[in-house]
Amino acid sequence: MATAVPIPPAIAPSYELSTQQEGDSLQLTLRGRVDVTHAQTLLDDLTAAAAQGVRHVTLDLGEVDYFDSGGGAVIVGFRQQLASRNADLTIGTTTPEIQGLLELIDEDALHRAPARKVPSAKPLATRIGEGTVNVLADARQLIAFTGEVMIGLRAALTHPGQIRWRETWQYMQRAGVDGLPIVSLISFLMGLITAFQASVQLTQFGADIYVANLVGLSIVRELGPLMTAIIAAGRSGAAFAAEIGTMKVSEEIDALTTMGLDRTRFLVTPKVFALLVMLPCLTLYADFVGIVGGMTVGVAGLGLPVQVYVRQTAAAMAFWDIASGLIKSIAFALLISGVGCLRGFQASTGAESVGRITTSAIVAGIFLIIVADAIFTIVFHYF
Repeated sequence: MATAVPIPPAIAPSYELSTQQEGDSLQLTLRGRVDVTHAQTLLDDLTAAAAQGVRHVTLDLGEVDYFDSGGGAVIVGFRQQLASRNADLTIGTTTPEIQGLLELIDEDALHRAPARKVPSAKPLATRIGEGTVNVLADARQLIAFTGEVMIGLRAALTHPGQIRWRETWQYMQRAGVDGLPIVSLISFLMGLITAFQASVQLTQFGADIYVANLVGLSIVRELGPLMTAIIAAGRSGAAFAAEIGTMKVSEEIDALTTMGLDRTRFLVTPKVFALLVMLPCLTLYADFVGIVGGMTVGVAGLGLPVQVYVRQTAAAMAFWDIASGLIKSIAFALLISGVGCLRGFQASTGAESVGRITTSAIVAGIFLIIVADAIFTIVFHYF
Protein backbone atom coordinates (compact mmCIF):
# COMPACT_ATOMS: atom_id res chain seq x y z
CA MET A 1 0.00 0.00 0.00
CA ALA A 2 1.46 3.33 -1.09
CA THR A 3 2.02 5.95 1.55
CA ALA A 4 2.05 9.67 0.79
CA VAL A 5 5.24 11.35 1.92
CA PRO A 6 4.70 14.96 3.01
CA ILE A 7 6.95 17.59 1.44
CA PRO A 8 9.06 19.39 4.05
CA PRO A 9 8.16 23.07 4.34
CA ALA A 10 11.76 24.08 3.61
CA ILE A 11 11.53 22.79 0.04
CA ALA A 12 7.83 23.37 -0.64
CA PRO A 13 7.09 25.71 -3.59
CA SER A 14 6.73 29.33 -2.52
CA TYR A 15 4.57 30.41 -5.44
CA GLU A 16 0.90 30.19 -6.45
CA LEU A 17 -0.32 29.53 -9.96
CA SER A 18 -3.88 30.23 -11.09
CA THR A 19 -5.34 29.48 -14.51
CA GLN A 20 -8.24 30.79 -16.56
CA GLN A 21 -8.99 29.32 -20.00
CA GLU A 22 -11.30 30.61 -22.72
CA GLY A 23 -11.30 28.49 -25.85
CA ASP A 24 -7.76 28.06 -27.11
CA SER A 25 -6.45 30.95 -24.94
CA LEU A 26 -5.04 30.40 -21.46
CA GLN A 27 -4.47 33.05 -18.81
CA LEU A 28 -1.82 32.14 -16.18
CA THR A 29 -1.26 34.29 -13.11
CA LEU A 30 1.85 33.71 -10.99
CA ARG A 31 2.20 35.01 -7.43
CA GLY A 32 4.82 34.75 -4.70
CA ARG A 33 8.49 33.87 -4.99
CA VAL A 34 10.06 32.48 -8.19
CA ASP A 35 13.64 31.35 -7.66
CA VAL A 36 16.09 28.79 -8.97
CA THR A 37 15.27 26.34 -6.15
CA HIS A 38 11.83 25.54 -7.54
CA ALA A 39 12.49 26.30 -11.20
CA GLN A 40 11.94 22.75 -12.42
CA THR A 41 8.78 22.36 -10.33
CA LEU A 42 7.35 25.59 -11.73
CA LEU A 43 8.17 24.54 -15.29
CA ASP A 44 6.34 21.25 -14.76
CA ASP A 45 3.31 23.08 -13.35
CA LEU A 46 3.19 25.52 -16.26
CA THR A 47 3.53 22.69 -18.78
CA ALA A 48 0.72 20.74 -17.11
CA ALA A 49 -1.52 23.82 -17.07
CA ALA A 50 -1.04 24.46 -20.79
CA ALA A 51 -2.86 21.36 -21.95
CA GLN A 52 -3.22 20.21 -25.56
CA GLY A 53 -5.41 22.46 -27.67
CA VAL A 54 -4.14 25.72 -26.15
CA ARG A 55 -2.70 28.02 -28.78
CA HIS A 56 -2.23 31.32 -26.91
CA VAL A 57 -0.83 31.57 -23.40
CA THR A 58 -0.56 34.80 -21.41
CA LEU A 59 1.56 34.81 -18.27
CA ASP A 60 1.07 37.60 -15.70
CA LEU A 61 4.00 38.29 -13.38
CA GLY A 62 2.75 41.49 -11.79
CA GLU A 63 2.16 39.86 -8.37
CA VAL A 64 5.54 38.09 -8.17
CA ASP A 65 7.53 39.21 -5.12
CA TYR A 66 10.89 37.73 -6.10
CA PHE A 67 12.22 36.71 -9.51
CA ASP A 68 15.78 35.56 -10.27
CA SER A 69 17.67 33.84 -13.09
CA GLY A 70 15.85 30.60 -12.33
CA GLY A 71 12.60 32.29 -13.30
CA GLY A 72 14.19 33.50 -16.55
CA ALA A 73 15.21 29.94 -17.35
CA VAL A 74 11.63 28.79 -16.70
CA ILE A 75 10.27 31.38 -19.14
CA VAL A 76 12.72 30.29 -21.84
CA GLY A 77 11.98 26.60 -21.34
CA PHE A 78 8.21 27.14 -21.22
CA ARG A 79 8.24 29.18 -24.44
CA GLN A 80 10.30 26.49 -26.16
CA GLN A 81 7.83 23.76 -25.14
CA LEU A 82 4.88 25.82 -26.37
CA ALA A 83 6.63 26.49 -29.68
CA SER A 84 7.05 22.74 -30.22
CA ARG A 85 3.21 22.47 -30.01
CA ASN A 86 2.60 25.50 -32.30
CA ALA A 87 1.54 27.66 -29.36
CA ASP A 88 2.87 31.07 -28.31
CA LEU A 89 3.61 32.74 -25.00
CA THR A 90 2.96 36.36 -24.14
CA ILE A 91 4.19 38.06 -20.97
CA GLY A 92 1.31 40.11 -19.64
CA THR A 93 1.48 42.22 -16.50
CA THR A 94 4.99 42.45 -15.04
CA THR A 95 7.24 44.68 -12.93
CA PRO A 96 10.11 46.88 -14.11
CA GLU A 97 12.63 44.64 -12.34
CA ILE A 98 11.34 41.46 -13.99
CA GLN A 99 11.05 43.20 -17.35
CA GLY A 100 14.67 44.34 -17.10
CA LEU A 101 15.85 40.82 -16.32
CA LEU A 102 13.89 39.30 -19.20
CA GLU A 103 15.30 41.86 -21.63
CA LEU A 104 18.80 40.63 -20.80
CA ILE A 105 17.96 37.13 -22.10
CA ASP A 106 18.74 36.59 -25.78
CA GLU A 107 16.61 33.56 -26.59
CA ASP A 108 17.78 33.42 -30.21
CA ALA A 109 21.37 33.13 -29.07
CA LEU A 110 20.44 30.38 -26.60
CA HIS A 111 18.90 28.20 -29.32
CA ARG A 112 21.38 29.06 -32.05
CA ALA A 113 24.08 26.47 -32.78
CA PRO A 114 27.55 27.77 -31.92
CA ALA A 115 29.41 29.02 -34.94
CA ARG A 116 32.42 26.93 -35.83
CA LYS A 117 35.53 29.00 -36.13
CA VAL A 118 37.46 28.05 -39.22
CA PRO A 119 41.14 28.73 -38.71
CA SER A 120 42.52 30.89 -41.44
CA ALA A 121 45.46 29.44 -43.30
CA LYS A 122 48.68 31.33 -42.79
CA PRO A 123 50.50 32.59 -45.88
CA LEU A 124 53.40 30.47 -47.10
CA ALA A 125 55.93 33.20 -46.32
CA THR A 126 54.65 33.42 -42.73
CA ARG A 127 54.93 29.65 -42.23
CA ILE A 128 58.44 29.61 -43.69
CA GLY A 129 59.46 32.48 -41.43
CA GLU A 130 58.01 30.81 -38.32
CA GLY A 131 59.72 27.54 -39.21
CA THR A 132 63.05 29.30 -39.71
CA VAL A 133 62.76 31.08 -36.38
CA ASN A 134 61.91 27.83 -34.62
CA VAL A 135 64.86 26.02 -36.21
CA LEU A 136 67.27 28.81 -35.27
CA ALA A 137 65.94 28.93 -31.70
CA ASP A 138 66.28 25.15 -31.42
CA ALA A 139 69.83 25.29 -32.78
CA ARG A 140 70.70 28.00 -30.27
CA GLN A 141 69.36 25.88 -27.40
CA LEU A 142 71.26 22.84 -28.69
CA ILE A 143 74.54 24.76 -28.87
CA ALA A 144 74.06 26.21 -25.37
CA PHE A 145 73.16 22.82 -23.96
CA THR A 146 76.16 21.22 -25.68
CA GLY A 147 78.41 23.69 -23.89
CA GLU A 148 76.69 22.86 -20.60
CA VAL A 149 77.26 19.13 -21.22
CA MET A 150 80.94 19.69 -22.10
CA ILE A 151 81.48 21.60 -18.89
CA GLY A 152 79.75 18.84 -16.94
CA LEU A 153 81.91 16.14 -18.58
CA ARG A 154 85.10 18.07 -17.91
CA ALA A 155 84.14 18.44 -14.26
CA ALA A 156 83.33 14.72 -14.10
CA LEU A 157 86.66 13.70 -15.64
CA THR A 158 88.59 16.09 -13.40
CA HIS A 159 86.80 14.90 -10.27
CA PRO A 160 85.71 11.29 -10.85
CA GLY A 161 84.46 11.05 -7.27
CA GLN A 162 81.61 13.43 -8.13
CA ILE A 163 80.19 11.10 -10.78
CA ARG A 164 77.06 9.28 -9.69
CA TRP A 165 78.49 5.86 -10.46
CA ARG A 166 75.46 3.88 -9.35
CA GLU A 167 73.19 5.61 -11.84
CA THR A 168 75.94 5.49 -14.49
CA TRP A 169 76.20 1.69 -14.20
CA GLN A 170 72.44 1.40 -14.49
CA TYR A 171 72.40 3.46 -17.69
CA MET A 172 75.28 1.37 -19.04
CA GLN A 173 73.21 -1.73 -18.40
CA ARG A 174 70.16 -0.28 -20.15
CA ALA A 175 71.98 1.30 -23.08
CA GLY A 176 74.56 -1.45 -23.62
CA VAL A 177 73.78 -4.93 -22.35
CA ASP A 178 70.01 -4.65 -22.83
CA GLY A 179 70.55 -3.56 -26.42
CA LEU A 180 72.68 -6.56 -27.45
CA PRO A 181 69.78 -8.69 -28.82
CA ILE A 182 68.43 -6.06 -31.21
CA VAL A 183 71.93 -4.96 -32.25
CA SER A 184 72.86 -8.59 -32.94
CA LEU A 185 69.79 -9.17 -35.10
CA ILE A 186 70.09 -5.94 -37.10
CA SER A 187 73.85 -6.22 -37.64
CA PHE A 188 73.68 -9.87 -38.70
CA LEU A 189 70.92 -9.12 -41.21
CA MET A 190 72.78 -6.08 -42.55
CA GLY A 191 75.88 -8.18 -43.16
CA LEU A 192 73.74 -10.90 -44.72
CA ILE A 193 71.93 -8.49 -47.05
CA THR A 194 75.12 -6.67 -48.06
CA ALA A 195 76.83 -9.95 -48.90
CA PHE A 196 73.85 -11.14 -50.96
CA GLN A 197 73.72 -7.91 -52.97
CA ALA A 198 77.48 -7.89 -53.52
CA SER A 199 77.60 -11.51 -54.62
CA VAL A 200 74.99 -10.88 -57.35
CA GLN A 201 77.37 -8.51 -59.14
CA LEU A 202 80.77 -9.94 -58.23
CA THR A 203 79.85 -13.49 -59.26
CA GLN A 204 79.46 -12.30 -62.85
CA PHE A 205 83.17 -11.45 -62.92
CA GLY A 206 84.37 -14.44 -60.92
CA ALA A 207 85.33 -12.19 -58.01
CA ASP A 208 83.41 -13.94 -55.23
CA ILE A 209 86.32 -13.54 -52.83
CA TYR A 210 85.92 -9.76 -52.87
CA VAL A 211 82.56 -10.11 -51.14
CA ALA A 212 84.63 -10.26 -47.94
CA ASN A 213 86.29 -6.94 -48.79
CA LEU A 214 83.04 -5.18 -49.54
CA VAL A 215 81.18 -6.50 -46.49
CA GLY A 216 84.06 -5.88 -44.08
CA LEU A 217 84.74 -2.29 -45.17
CA SER A 218 81.09 -1.25 -45.46
CA ILE A 219 80.27 -2.69 -42.05
CA VAL A 220 83.17 -1.23 -40.05
CA ARG A 221 83.19 2.14 -41.83
CA GLU A 222 79.51 2.92 -42.26
CA LEU A 223 76.82 0.36 -41.50
CA GLY A 224 78.08 -0.77 -38.10
CA PRO A 225 78.37 2.68 -36.46
CA LEU A 226 75.33 4.06 -38.30
CA MET A 227 72.85 1.27 -37.56
CA THR A 228 74.02 0.96 -33.95
CA ALA A 229 73.57 4.72 -33.45
CA ILE A 230 70.07 4.65 -34.96
CA ILE A 231 69.11 1.79 -32.64
CA ALA A 232 70.54 3.71 -29.68
CA ALA A 233 68.60 6.82 -30.70
CA GLY A 234 65.36 4.82 -30.69
CA ARG A 235 66.12 3.12 -27.37
CA SER A 236 68.36 5.29 -25.21
CA GLY A 237 67.60 8.73 -26.69
CA ALA A 238 63.86 8.20 -26.29
CA ALA A 239 64.32 6.80 -22.77
CA PHE A 240 66.43 9.79 -21.70
CA ALA A 241 63.89 12.26 -23.08
CA ALA A 242 60.92 10.47 -21.49
CA GLU A 243 62.63 10.18 -18.09
CA ILE A 244 63.70 13.81 -17.87
CA GLY A 245 60.42 14.99 -19.42
CA THR A 246 58.41 13.14 -16.79
CA MET A 247 60.56 14.69 -14.07
CA LYS A 248 60.01 18.12 -15.63
CA VAL A 249 56.24 17.65 -15.73
CA SER A 250 56.14 16.42 -12.12
CA GLU A 251 58.32 19.42 -11.08
CA GLU A 252 61.15 17.24 -9.76
CA ILE A 253 63.70 19.26 -11.74
CA ASP A 254 62.36 22.45 -10.18
CA ALA A 255 62.83 20.82 -6.79
CA LEU A 256 66.48 20.04 -7.63
CA THR A 257 67.05 23.65 -8.68
CA THR A 258 65.38 24.92 -5.50
CA MET A 259 67.71 22.76 -3.41
CA GLY A 260 70.71 24.22 -5.24
CA LEU A 261 71.67 20.97 -7.03
CA ASP A 262 73.21 20.99 -10.49
CA ARG A 263 70.83 19.38 -12.99
CA THR A 264 73.71 18.52 -15.35
CA ARG A 265 75.65 16.59 -12.72
CA PHE A 266 72.61 14.74 -11.38
CA LEU A 267 70.68 14.03 -14.57
CA VAL A 268 72.77 14.57 -17.70
CA THR A 269 76.33 13.48 -16.93
CA PRO A 270 75.50 9.85 -15.97
CA LYS A 271 73.48 9.38 -19.16
CA VAL A 272 76.07 10.96 -21.46
CA PHE A 273 78.99 9.17 -19.83
CA ALA A 274 77.20 5.80 -20.01
CA LEU A 275 76.40 6.16 -23.71
CA LEU A 276 79.92 7.44 -24.49
CA VAL A 277 81.32 4.21 -23.07
CA MET A 278 78.72 1.74 -24.34
CA LEU A 279 78.07 2.94 -27.90
CA PRO A 280 81.66 2.29 -29.12
CA CYS A 281 81.49 -1.14 -27.46
CA LEU A 282 78.20 -1.86 -29.20
CA THR A 283 79.74 -0.65 -32.47
CA LEU A 284 82.63 -3.10 -32.20
CA TYR A 285 80.17 -5.87 -31.40
CA ALA A 286 77.97 -4.86 -34.36
CA ASP A 287 81.04 -4.90 -36.66
CA PHE A 288 81.85 -8.44 -35.60
CA VAL A 289 78.28 -9.70 -35.96
CA GLY A 290 77.89 -8.00 -39.36
CA ILE A 291 81.07 -9.63 -40.66
CA VAL A 292 79.78 -12.98 -39.39
CA GLY A 293 76.55 -12.38 -41.31
CA GLY A 294 78.51 -11.71 -44.49
CA MET A 295 80.70 -14.75 -43.87
CA THR A 296 77.56 -16.88 -43.59
CA VAL A 297 76.65 -15.98 -47.16
CA GLY A 298 80.23 -16.38 -48.36
CA VAL A 299 80.63 -19.81 -46.83
CA ALA A 300 77.13 -21.23 -47.29
CA GLY A 301 76.16 -19.50 -50.53
CA LEU A 302 79.43 -19.00 -52.41
CA GLY A 303 81.37 -21.98 -51.12
CA LEU A 304 84.30 -19.99 -49.75
CA PRO A 305 86.33 -21.62 -46.94
CA VAL A 306 86.07 -19.94 -43.56
CA GLN A 307 89.85 -19.43 -43.32
CA VAL A 308 89.97 -17.80 -46.75
CA TYR A 309 87.07 -15.47 -45.95
CA VAL A 310 88.61 -14.42 -42.61
CA ARG A 311 92.04 -13.87 -44.19
CA GLN A 312 90.58 -11.80 -47.02
CA THR A 313 88.58 -9.67 -44.58
CA ALA A 314 91.65 -9.03 -42.40
CA ALA A 315 93.73 -8.10 -45.45
CA ALA A 316 91.08 -5.65 -46.72
CA MET A 317 90.72 -3.74 -43.45
CA ALA A 318 93.24 -1.43 -41.80
CA PHE A 319 93.31 -0.11 -38.27
CA TRP A 320 92.05 3.27 -39.45
CA ASP A 321 88.90 1.68 -40.86
CA ILE A 322 87.91 0.41 -37.43
CA ALA A 323 89.10 3.58 -35.68
CA SER A 324 87.06 5.83 -37.99
CA GLY A 325 83.91 3.89 -37.04
CA LEU A 326 84.70 4.27 -33.35
CA ILE A 327 85.27 8.02 -33.77
CA LYS A 328 81.87 8.27 -35.41
CA SER A 329 80.26 6.27 -32.60
CA ILE A 330 81.67 8.65 -29.98
CA ALA A 331 80.23 11.65 -31.82
CA PHE A 332 76.93 9.82 -32.28
CA ALA A 333 76.80 9.05 -28.55
CA LEU A 334 77.19 12.75 -27.70
CA LEU A 335 74.45 13.71 -30.16
CA ILE A 336 71.99 11.05 -29.03
CA SER A 337 72.38 11.65 -25.30
CA GLY A 338 72.55 15.43 -25.67
CA VAL A 339 69.44 15.72 -27.83
CA GLY A 340 67.54 13.25 -25.64
CA CYS A 341 68.31 15.18 -22.45
CA LEU A 342 67.63 18.54 -24.10
CA ARG A 343 64.24 17.44 -25.37
CA GLY A 344 63.42 16.19 -21.88
CA PHE A 345 64.14 19.62 -20.40
CA GLN A 346 61.89 21.19 -23.06
CA ALA A 347 58.79 19.33 -21.82
CA SER A 348 55.96 21.60 -20.69
CA THR A 349 52.96 20.04 -18.96
CA GLY A 350 50.94 16.86 -19.34
CA ALA A 351 51.49 13.42 -20.77
CA GLU A 352 50.99 14.73 -24.31
CA SER A 353 54.07 16.92 -23.92
CA VAL A 354 56.17 13.95 -22.81
CA GLY A 355 55.06 11.93 -25.83
CA ARG A 356 55.77 14.83 -28.16
CA ILE A 357 59.29 15.49 -26.89
CA THR A 358 60.07 11.75 -26.93
CA THR A 359 59.14 11.57 -30.60
CA SER A 360 61.11 14.73 -31.28
CA ALA A 361 64.17 13.28 -29.54
CA ILE A 362 64.13 10.22 -31.83
CA VAL A 363 63.60 12.21 -35.02
CA ALA A 364 66.18 14.88 -34.16
CA GLY A 365 68.68 12.26 -33.02
CA ILE A 366 68.44 10.25 -36.25
CA PHE A 367 68.61 13.42 -38.33
CA LEU A 368 71.76 14.62 -36.58
CA ILE A 369 73.30 11.15 -36.86
CA ILE A 370 72.84 11.15 -40.64
CA VAL A 371 74.20 14.68 -40.98
CA ALA A 372 77.20 13.91 -38.78
CA ASP A 373 77.89 10.69 -40.69
CA ALA A 374 77.90 12.58 -43.98
CA ILE A 375 80.31 15.16 -42.59
CA PHE A 376 82.64 12.47 -41.22
CA THR A 377 82.58 10.59 -44.55
CA ILE A 378 83.61 13.69 -46.49
CA VAL A 379 86.30 14.66 -43.97
CA PHE A 380 87.77 11.14 -43.80
CA HIS A 381 87.73 10.83 -47.59
CA TYR A 382 89.77 13.97 -48.20
CA PHE A 383 91.93 14.13 -45.11
